[in-house]
Amino acid sequence: MILRLAFRNIINNGWRSLINVVVISIVLIIMVWMQAMYYSWIRLAEIQQSEWEYGEGMLRVRAYDPYDAFSFEDSYAPVPGELKPGIESGEVVPVLLAPASIYPQGRMMGAIVKGMPQQQNILSFPSHRLESGSSDLTPVVIGQAMAKSSRLEAGDVFTIRIRDISGAYNAIDAIVDTVLFIPAPTADVGTVWLNLAELQRIRGAEDMASYFVFDDGKYRSFSNQDFRYIDRDEYFADLYQMLANERFQQVLMYALLVFLAMIAVFDTQALAVFKRRREIGTLAALGFTKGRIALLFTLEGTLYTMFAFILTPILGFPLFWYFASIGFRIPKGYDDFAIQGMTDTIRFTYPMHEIAIVFLIILAFTAIVSWLPTRRIARLNPVDALRGKVN
Repeated sequence: MILRLAFRNIINNGWRSLINVVVISIVLIIMVWMQAMYYSWIRLAEIQQSEWEYGEGMLRVRAYDPYDAFSFEDSYAPVPGELKPGIESGEVVPVLLAPASIYPQGRMMGAIVKGMPQQQNILSFPSHRLESGSSDLTPVVIGQAMAKSSRLEAGDVFTIRIRDISGAYNAIDAIVDTVLFIPAPTADVGTVWLNLAELQRIRGAEDMASYFVFDDGKYRSFSNQDFRYIDRDEYFADLYQMLANERFQQVLMYALLVFLAMIAVFDTQALAVFKRRREIGTLAALGFTKGRIALLFTLEGTLYTMFAFILTPILGFPLFWYFASIGFRIPKGYDDFAIQGMTDTIRFTYPMHEIAIVFLIILAFTAIVSWLPTRRIARLNPVDALRGKVN
């Protein structure tokens, strides 16, 4: 009975109810859009890094610290015998890195040279492009970000100088075979890719590697004195930290949007309690307790949010569909920041479980805000209410 009465009162409010529902719907649309953007960005970054560098797991030499450039010189160790069958079967991909100086068009630049086997199917990297031909030039592959910073193009010839593990310097003439679009910044920015066997020869590090990428879970428990397993939390630590910083801004924006929506609901319910004094007195005279009357007004405010839940997918469908199918195009220049997931169009995926939690929080806030004005009902005298008097 109370639910039916609350529903009828909302319908009778006409445009006032419609404005409240639309305002809450707009707030929900913005919150769903922001939730999907952050969720899709992180998912895209994880997928891209996994496809181009991490695979299903990584074993990294203990001496290597990706945040310490001085550790790169000593970031190598012999390939463990336990991994050699996996390398031969294609389950494990060894990668050797070496700090180097490159000389494109007479200029000198610092770079990281990474060696990868010619045949591998774990990563999206087209390693067959690294196959050496009859020419004396060593074919290399670079990404678009590296090509932009070094001003190299496909077919350009330049010199690479690498220090071997004994301290001597070796130099080779390389030719850019292909400039790739590499969405994983750590595999592109400042990186030159060449054949693993060639880099091992130049560096004097035969049968050595800096890290291994694999697609089989059986290697996740592997560890020895030279290599250790890098789990996803450690590998994506900087990405998750960036998300945590963005989450703080997201919470502030959510709080502002919810505050604006709740003001509309609170004002409507406060005005309703003031204007409907005769109705409150009549309900009290009919036997309604003050608790049931307060429940009626609280339920009315909560129904605004329930109707907004229904209206949100209707009003927001064009926006939701556009970003799910066309996607959010990253503005030009963002690739210069080397932010993971910010190098390609982000097509939104809507996390229904997270959206449901947001909706439930909004519903709880609406119920509380709708209940607050009803405290005045406890101070109303039914006889005074019927006469239209105000305390």
